[in-house]
Amino acid sequence: MATIAPTVNYQQDVLDGNIHKRIPLDIYTSQLEPIYNSIPIQSQPITAPYSITPVNPKFDPLVHLQYYANGSQGRDQYNQTRRLTMEQLGLANPQLQVSPIGVSDPFPLFTKEAIDIMRSELLAKENFMKYARYSHSSTSGMDCVVRGYVKDNDGVVNCEFIHDAWTHPATMELISRMAGVDLEIVFDFEIAHANISMRTDEEAEAEAEAEAAKSKQNKEAGDNVDANASVSAPGDDIRAVVGWHHDSYPFVCVLMLTPDMVGCETSLRMGKTGESQQQKIVSVPDPKQGSACVLQGRLIEHIAPSPKGFNERITMVTSYRARDPALPDTSVLDTVKPEVNFGSRYHEFYQQWVNYRCDLVKQRLDLIKSDAMVENRATGKAVFDKEKTIEKLRDLEAYIRATYEEMLC
Repeated sequence: MATIAPTVNYQQDVLDGNIHKRIPLDIYTSQLEPIYNSIPIQSQPITAPYSITPVNPKFDPLVHLQYYANGSQGRDQYNQTRRLTMEQLGLANPQLQVSPIGVSDPFPLFTKEAIDIMRSELLAKENFMKYARYSHSSTSGMDCVVRGYVKDNDGVVNCEFIHDAWTHPATMELISRMAGVDLEIVFDFEIAHANISMRTDEEAEAEAEAEAAKSKQNKEAGDNVDANASVSAPGDDIRAVVGWHHDSYPFVCVLMLTPDMVGCETSLRMGKTGESQQQKIVSVPDPKQGSACVLQGRLIEHIAPSPKGFNERITMVTSYRARDPALPDTSVLDTVKPEVNFGSRYHEFYQQWVNYRCDLVKQRLDLIKSDAMVENRATGKAVFDKEKTIEKLRDLEAYIRATYEEMLC
């Protein structure tokens, strides 16, 4: 659990929604507004000052999901997507994992039109300036997150297309099938969390030149590599939008919004193997725009490297837990609580966290009540299972304790 030494100013900043970490207007104007203006379809504010409900097509799974829109090709690409199991990754954990699937390769999810509309809603000035915050975990500098912007706690949907695209039953079914378990979104704040990595033209060009020189040097040195030479701990030198971490929620779906990305494949740490007990690195291939991958990120340590030579890298991440209340819910707040993640706004975030946990407690209480009586094989009569009931109540007690302990700093 993250530990922070609070100060009066720090506490007030958190209570105020981390507005001290908002992105300055000149940064938006110079780096993101040009991207927004280049999008073919743009949202137009039509209601309240901060509403960006677009005059855009409504989400239609037959049009905006590649699985349906691209006919047999879309279905074949989806069905042929490689998936690695937790066992293959050396990370099998029967007590905590909610699915045998650990990670998938990128699979086609949303169409180009859908992505354009999403980018338009996300990068609209009213939306970005209200909800964007500097990233708390960037290892590369000028990066930001946009969180809790899709739907407010009062039920107002700010980004209608993004909301409908992620919550539509057809989308949920495709993501759940790829993950190997029926999933549901943890809570509204975690719909379409956006990670945005920004570079000026000069920085992007300099990075591209440096990367080209490094590649050439590595190629020339490759013929002279000593097979017995030692290597540093794998992955320690990866420059990233978000550093090495475990996710706070059981499963995530990561969607690429930027076209033509190269060098931004997600890297995963496998389980320890061999006599050296060294953790190998496995990479998920570069995702194309509109493609997504699913990851059981609560149990898999991973990193999202920064692409070299590009002005932007924008991804959307939606977080999930198992729909079945009997399956483990290992959610924590290590990377998302307002005290450590500037994109989480104190009052909205914690309200949703407590609401979802209480709802799940109710479901689990119902399960305990319904499972308390079991059939006696000898008599065929229902009898009370005291030991099993006590065990489940203790598990629920621990879950409730974890709910409030996660909110402590």
